[in-house]
Amino acid sequence: MGQQLQLPAGWASGFGMMSRRDPGEGLDRLTRDGLDAKAAIRLLLDGLAAKHGVPTVEVNRAMGSVDDLLSDLVYDVQSELEREIEDLDRIC
Repeated sequence: MGQQLQLPAGWASGFGMMSRRDPGEGLDRLTRDGLDAKAAIRLLLDGLAAKHGVPTVEVNRAMGSVDDLLSDLVYDVQSELEREIEDLDRIC
């Protein structure tokens, strides 16, 4: 008897011919997780500020840096997902 191959074939998924993930869902999840991370960091900074009398304006300024930090952190992953979405749109 012949050998049953698994789908997708390893060579197809390894070379970007078939993706095991939905890039649209991945981008949505990345966005939600980024918002969750910002909210968690904001809570921590608000608590630290309240404990030590740091003005809210300083927390707001720090959050601008947090936005930049998180954007830099996920930039490559986000760009890859956006490229995958564009590639799928061209195919369909």
